[in-house]
Amino acid sequence: MRDDRKRLAAEVRGTVPPAPGVYAFLDGGGRLLYVGKSLNLRKRMGSYFGRNPLTAEPGFGQLVASIRSFAWWQTRSELLALLMEDVLIKEHLPPSNTRQREMPENRYLELTDDAFPACLIVEHVPDFGERDVFGPMKDKYFAGSLREVLGQALGIRTCRSSEPNRRCLEYDLGRCAGPCRDAVGAGEYAELVARARDFLRGDVEEVVDRLVRARDRAAETRRFEDAARLRDAIDTCRRYGIHERFARRFLSEDCEIVCDRDGIEYRFERGALVSPRTVIVARGQSEGHETADGDGFRPEEAGREAVAALHQLPSADRRILTDRARIVCNWAHRQGVQCRARPSGSEAPSTTTLTGGRR
Repeated sequence: MRDDRKRLAAEVRGTVPPAPGVYAFLDGGGRLLYVGKSLNLRKRMGSYFGRNPLTAEPGFGQLVASIRSFAWWQTRSELLALLMEDVLIKEHLPPSNTRQREMPENRYLELTDDAFPACLIVEHVPDFGERDVFGPMKDKYFAGSLREVLGQALGIRTCRSSEPNRRCLEYDLGRCAGPCRDAVGAGEYAELVARARDFLRGDVEEVVDRLVRARDRAAETRRFEDAARLRDAIDTCRRYGIHERFARRFLSEDCEIVCDRDGIEYRFERGALVSPRTVIVARGQSEGHETADGDGFRPEEAGREAVAALHQLPSADRRILTDRARIVCNWAHRQGVQCRARPSGSEAPSTTTLTGGRR
């Protein structure tokens, strides 16, 4: 095993460029173990073979002990590496990656079609039809945080009864407008639901303003734990708003992203990469790579298919579409780059500079 690590480390030093790209590790039968990306392929890949797998954390050690060969693709930029990595993981489901297990954890928020609509957390289905559903969100905890905000700021109920007629604790705690107490009429509640719908579409400022006022009142009355909780809720809302607005534009309009740092102008049409057309500038694999009959990973074919997938309109699965938008948005945040969205038929794009954190 130690000899394999030394051999692979030497091959990485001698053949892999210090450039952005995607890499894959394979076992002795040529089966894919792990896909990763890096701004410096040589440094990142070499780091796997510089540690003793017997003393490393269990997951890492097991991966390193199983590696017998590798493949790599040098991309034109970090963003292209991020997008290609995502496609490869979703397509091939490497056992040592965890991202493929994130999509089943996605949750949505639904505003029910009742006289007094409730906000419910729901799981993914292939087609929600005409249901008033928002998401996907990364997991039930994030969805729950947003639902709690809607209860506190707007009084949207969370009980599952289609016609609330029993008294509940949420009203007493100030987290529900109280249709079961006759504390709010159907018309007034409908206005609150309309504001909740705007919030879930990314227009978060009204809710944020309410939370800011509540935070300030809590601080003035020395309820510091409440103030801290409200501060976190405000941050969650703002991050959600940035990502949701970007995702809606990214997936429905022609989106141009200009990055002076890498000198590339990226263009997407409803989530499909239009330019640059060239994604991979070089590729390679270790000498020990062998493809097992019918079960092995074929790097050249996999890379070609991944690039083709980037240039095509992504699957109708909302989780895949939103994941691609999230990757681009988080990268743009880190870079502080300009994003121009050009609606169909419009000649004047709107320009936004993205800065801030990730969701």
